[in-house]
Amino acid sequence: MTQQTNDTLDMNALPFWQWQSTLPESETFITGIPSDSIHPIHETPDTVFHESIIAPHTLPVIHNNMESRTSNNSPAWIFVALLLFSALTCWIFRLRNIKLGHLLKSAIDLRAMDRLVRDCNLNRTFTMLPMGLLMVAVLCLPIHQFLFVPNGIPGYLALFVAVGLLYILRNWLLRLLGNTFGNRQGINQYITSNYLYHLIETTVAIAILFPYFYLPGGRTATTWILVICLCIGFLIRFFRSTKIFLTHPNGSCFYLFYYLCSVEILPILVLLKWFFA
Repeated sequence: MTQQTNDTLDMNALPFWQWQSTLPESETFITGIPSDSIHPIHETPDTVFHESIIAPHTLPVIHNNMESRTSNNSPAWIFVALLLFSALTCWIFRLRNIKLGHLLKSAIDLRAMDRLVRDCNLNRTFTMLPMGLLMVAVLCLPIHQFLFVPNGIPGYLALFVAVGLLYILRNWLLRLLGNTFGNRQGINQYITSNYLYHLIETTVAIAILFPYFYLPGGRTATTWILVICLCIGFLIRFFRSTKIFLTHPNGSCFYLFYYLCSVEILPILVLLKWFFA
């Protein structure tokens, strides 16, 4: 029998391979060596309290509930409208057999414009009116989003109908001035030139509106690009109109001045005054 003393351990009671390797979380494992003699002491810093900068305010509480996060995503109907306008633009090019190169050339050359009108059968107002109305529909999209966001589709349709009627009234006023001052041929040529320019502007505007609505953080840049393109188109069209009227011997300087002030310059000045006011 193995002799046991008080200063020795009973190694036969429990073999070493059955010793418990892990201890429960409730028990504390004591090694006999204090950890303070091995590791440096880390003092716990005291809690620092700062005085709130909004605690002593006397403002009343307005919003007691959770506020919903604002969403800058464009509605789904805008994407459908852009696809529809793109399809209509391609349909006009296809239906009238208009080549983009010939269209751009007709914007700077009167003879090229006459050939394009003759070859594509654009000598009637009814065949060219969809070009102008399509430009109105495309430009009403950013205007509606900038001014009438909560209205949705009904607000956009009301804006399109109002601007479309003004566009038709503008062409009617042009023909009235041409008949009054005896320059019907010049005014017809000028209206045809406007329709061709509007088709070019529609094509450019549709390409810009896709990043305008769906490029995160790029709405400001695309807005300036669209405005600059429209201003360049307006200036070129303005000088083109002057050239058209000056090439006709029946036109008078008074008629040219009256037309440019009443139909072209005056609406632009009114819009600029309203915008900066």
